[in-house]
Amino acid sequence: MSKEKEKEEVTKEPSKFDKLKEMWKDKRGRAKIKLCLYLIFFVGVVIFARVLSYQNSKLPYNDNVNDNSFIYTLKDNYEYDINIEKDNNKYNYHGRKLGLNESIKVKDDDKEEYYYVMNNKYYSLDNKGNYILSTSEEVYPYINYKFMNINFIKELIENSIKEENIYKVKLSTLVLNNTSDNYITIEINEDTKTITIDYTELFKIDDSSINKVLVTMTYSNINQILSLEE
Repeated sequence: MSKEKEKEEVTKEPSKFDKLKEMWKDKRGRAKIKLCLYLIFFVGVVIFARVLSYQNSKLPYNDNVNDNSFIYTLKDNYEYDINIEKDNNKYNYHGRKLGLNESIKVKDDDKEEYYYVMNNKYYSLDNKGNYILSTSEEVYPYINYKFMNINFIKELIENSIKEENIYKVKLSTLVLNNTSDNYITIEINEDTKTITIDYTELFKIDDSSINKVLVTMTYSNINQILSLEE
């Protein structure tokens, strides 16, 4: 080997990888490398978050929700009438809500039942005039209360497709792993403060013999209830 080649090999600078290996052997050098890696990771996270935020800001606005609708004035003070049509059967709920308390009268073709709600607990009126602890299942045996809850209905509207004055919610949105193109419909009448929901297709999932499940809810005296007494 010539002296020039030997000199070239001796004076050849170590690669960056070799320098990193040498730094890693030293405690201070290792600390510097870790700090640099942390900084790179942190900067990467910040950039990713900003890109994601920018992309989300470009998503189309869901204009289904009318913030001026009367349903957004329904909090804990109102009177209501709920009519349920389940095939050939009809049921009616009339109630008043004031804070956490509520009076409920349930009518079907044969009888009337009275209930009281206090602090989210249900009480039924017996034939001696006493209110006895009850359950929501006893009060709402025909259809689960969830399907009449105004907060649930707001959620449905926010996940709907609006066509003219009708809100359509696909079953695939409502039911996990459902691939059906069928849907339920929600219609809101601002003048009469009425919400009409056709749940037929949803109930058909569990019972194909069902032909009709229609819920009509009308609200009045919003934010004007002073007592649960009629």
